[in-house]
Amino acid sequence: GARTDRTARPPAHVNNADHDWGVDAKYGLTKSLTADFTYNTDFAQVEADEQQVNLTRFSLFFPEKREFFLENYGIFGFGGVAPTSAAGDVPIMFYSRRIGLNNGLDVPIRGGGRVVGQMGRFSVGAINMESGRDDAARAVPTNFTAIRLRRDILRKSNVGLIFTDRSKSLTGNGAGQ
Repeated sequence: GARTDRTARPPAHVNNADHDWGVDAKYGLTKSLTADFTYNTDFAQVEADEQQVNLTRFSLFFPEKREFFLENYGIFGFGGVAPTSAAGDVPIMFYSRRIGLNNGLDVPIRGGGRVVGQMGRFSVGAINMESGRDDAARAVPTNFTAIRLRRDILRKSNVGLIFTDRSKSLTGNGAGQ
């Protein structure tokens, strides 16, 4: 892009070149295990959230709409419910909407990666994303990680583990989400 600022002092009569780029890549590690990578992610085409009014002391739930996070997101679900919808009493152990937001303002996502798929009888999911610094949102660079391992047993049951981590605490020093 290019822009001219005629109101600046001194006036800028030359078009200042501006550029921005990003890349997404997908790689099949095995027949049933896929890796996705992203750098300088652009979510400009994501549909807007529905307006909600909160008259309670509890936070509102906004479902995930960003394609990078939605693809194969079911692996991070808990209790048979995908974490992309409000599930009543079922806890959401990994809420990806916190990635790229701070104090209600957008924060740039530098990049990250995801590995999802099957390894034998286990379903595996790992995601690691890095958000950048944003002075307006008072955001510092933060790393988000979630690792999920699940094994189906019998016909409609499963057992699994999930690990989540956030490199900067929202409330003070230390890590933990």
